[in-house]
Amino acid sequence: MKQLGSFALVLFLACNASAQKADTIVTMRGKIIGTVKEITPDLVSYSTPNETVVYKIEKGAIAKICFGSGRVETFSELKSLANLDGAFDWKKVDVAMTEHETSGLYKIDLVSTKATGTTVYSSVTKVQDRATNKLKMATALLGGNLVYIKNEAIEGNIRSRNGGRTARTQIFGTAYCSQLLDDMEFKRVMDGGNEYTMASQIALRNNDADINNISTFNEPVKIDSYRVEKGFIYLTLTIGRRKMNIDYRVINFKDKKIIVAYKEGTGYYNLLLMKR
Repeated sequence: MKQLGSFALVLFLACNASAQKADTIVTMRGKIIGTVKEITPDLVSYSTPNETVVYKIEKGAIAKICFGSGRVETFSELKSLANLDGAFDWKKVDVAMTEHETSGLYKIDLVSTKATGTTVYSSVTKVQDRATNKLKMATALLGGNLVYIKNEAIEGNIRSRNGGRTARTQIFGTAYCSQLLDDMEFKRVMDGGNEYTMASQIALRNNDADINNISTFNEPVKIDSYRVEKGFIYLTLTIGRRKMNIDYRVINFKDKKIIVAYKEGTGYYNLLLMKR
């Protein structure tokens, strides 16, 4: 009878433990189901179901924690970022003025753009707006949907008898994206062959005011290799007979189409590759 009572106690404790609801950590990248172990000023420690390993995540990347008890602790509002259909969708790129706004996002690359007034009577504000728009274009070409402005140099018009100088703005920032591509799905696409055709090229170069279609090449392209680094997919290409010494980063793909981004000098470029 005593043994039966002990068994019943163990069964009760096991059922009670399994009945406890897990905690949910809501981040920019999705939801994490587990058990919160500790909350410090900078980090949240947690473990996932059926594991004893303790993980840590930056507090700035967390919007809120929904505890199994029903209590909700809110940390910050997540930025709702748009999904871009392509570089010409650049107006949807969000602009962050503080680094905290980039928490939970994936850092792509540094970006910089400049704009200059046409006359010494040009509006400084309009010149600044053009530089900001170009920064958003550069970010979209790199596959990003948010740009964090780190530094901005603004110079006003200078008028003189010698002709003066027009207003100019140069902005430096960092491009981010909120989602990574599925590298396993890309591997499946690559298993279907590596022979493509360069269908088109678009670019934003130093003196461009907008994204431009450069030309349609219809050159043969061979994907020599690919690698995944920090979640991003990079390609090495042979275009025509030229083996390119450039890291082309995949920003979109389907079964028969790949869009890659790259920087060259002060220009930002996209190539559209179609399967042969």
